[in-house]
Amino acid sequence: MTIHPTLRSLLLLAATVLFFGQSFFGQAAHAQDADAVFQRLKAKYDAIDGLRASFTQTMTSAYTDDEASFSGALAFQGQQYRVETGNQTVVSDGKTTYIYLPAENQVLIGDPAEGEMASPSDFLLNYDTHFNASAVSVEQLDGQTHYKLTLTPKNGSSMFQSATIWLRDRDDIITRMELLDVNETTMTFNLTNVEINPRLDANTFVFETPDGAEVIDLRS
Repeated sequence: MTIHPTLRSLLLLAATVLFFGQSFFGQAAHAQDADAVFQRLKAKYDAIDGLRASFTQTMTSAYTDDEASFSGALAFQGQQYRVETGNQTVVSDGKTTYIYLPAENQVLIGDPAEGEMASPSDFLLNYDTHFNASAVSVEQLDGQTHYKLTLTPKNGSSMFQSATIWLRDRDDIITRMELLDVNETTMTFNLTNVEINPRLDANTFVFETPDGAEVIDLRS
């Protein structure tokens, strides 16, 4: 199944705002603090089953000056998720994934994505499975105190070189994520209006094919 590039970057993993940093001092203390913040992040998100948020994603590459940016909304509960942008809607009930491309009036039907950071829930909840904490600093992001946590992949064959998470101090909510992949592409995600374990409508993860849309079944 070939996935639209913007969809791939969203499912694989992670605000244009002003910020400044203040580093912790001392290498040993630095590593210890990074692990402590990582455990704080894990404790918060281990208790989460679902999430709803607005997001903005920006993609840049070391090999081009082009920058791609788009915004949308996402919701997930377990392995079910819904992602809506102006260019596409992606819905998965955990067994089947539907991608609606309004410009082409097409619906692509596929099996759930597999692999590293394959779904929004894996993307947001399972960092400890894929990464180790390597550094931490304190920053003001959008006028609020955050921990900036730098992560390195556990697997030498990971598709990511590094990941960075901004964890808001007052409620331990991730508000920004930055991923650098092996192709030198940087993906930055800014999350706003984050709701933890929201009450979602029963039809949130049910896909309805728009009238007249071409349906392409890519399931194996």
